[in-house]
Amino acid sequence: MELSHIPIYDHHAHALFREEIWRSAPLEPYFSEAYDPQMLARFVPDNLFFRRSLRDLAEFYGCEPSAQSLQEARQGWEYTELSRRMFAQANITRWLIDDGVWPDRLMGVEESGALAGVPVRRILRLETELAQLIPAHDSYFSLERAFVDLLYEAAPGLAGFKSIIAYRSGLEVTPPGPEVERCYAALKRSLKPDEVPKLTEKTLLDAALWKALEVATKTGLPVQFHTGYGDPDLDLRRANPLHLRAIFEEPRFRGLKVALLHTYPFVRQAGYLASVYPGVYLDLGLTIPYTSVHGMRTALHEALHLAPISKVLFSTDAQRTPELFWLAARWGRRVLAEVLDRTVADGDLSPAEAGWAAERILYTNAAELYPAQWA
Repeated sequence: MELSHIPIYDHHAHALFREEIWRSAPLEPYFSEAYDPQMLARFVPDNLFFRRSLRDLAEFYGCEPSAQSLQEARQGWEYTELSRRMFAQANITRWLIDDGVWPDRLMGVEESGALAGVPVRRILRLETELAQLIPAHDSYFSLERAFVDLLYEAAPGLAGFKSIIAYRSGLEVTPPGPEVERCYAALKRSLKPDEVPKLTEKTLLDAALWKALEVATKTGLPVQFHTGYGDPDLDLRRANPLHLRAIFEEPRFRGLKVALLHTYPFVRQAGYLASVYPGVYLDLGLTIPYTSVHGMRTALHEALHLAPISKVLFSTDAQRTPELFWLAARWGRRVLAEVLDRTVADGDLSPAEAGWAAERILYTNAAELYPAQWA
């Protein structure tokens, strides 16, 4: 199959570096979730994603497949021209940006879209917005009311919400109880005036997320959950999407739509959840393109073991540099084509159905899931 003509609705990604940072940033951190300096300098150049990408990017830039040659070649490009060329070749035509990371180094949502020449919409990161409110509120009741008001006020301009509770306290989320006010009082006593904390207290995070899910249910906005693979700030044992069962079973959240992001190495578990709960969708961003070709191919196969085709999503989860968007789109299409060809050979799909599946996974599923209004 040849899929370059099918546009990508990139439903989960981040913004681009400001130009001065992009020009001075090293290549190695783009190719790993690690941030330990020894890992980046000594070991990232030995991973398959890095070595494969050197050859891919050398093809684009017309240079030798080495880090030094690539750094020299990319410096010769005007940043806007490079960004637009790469997004055009990737055929990314819709872009949802989670802007809750590195605001001091990344462009804003609209600025990133203008640079790349792609329509954009914002995904609001729940835990980041919650933490920003804490200095102004002395009680949890006051904080919760302000948080809910903020979400309702922001909702008309959003494509969805995003939770990183997997990073902070894990995905086994429970309903709020009476102890939340006591926990909040203890947190406030531990903080300096005007300090914005990094929230890790499970009782507070669970309670606030529960209220956010009520807002999402009432507004019809989907909620993205980071699950599975991430940087070392994450305890992978607590990032299994099976822990979210209490949310999927909660009657108050009937109609809620949830996108399970990344999912590796829990792709099969996520596929099972998508097969039994109407509001659950699964995504393969970051799994593609950060794993080996075989790993990408296997993950996509496993996503389709049980999950309906209409619930499988592709995203780039790219950030910082347009090259990551280009690489993710390149390998997303290539691997999807190989897997769908296999489904035809196995008799799971007809050739016509495989073409339909490619359009669903690359674009239509996300277009139907997110209620974004595009100009």
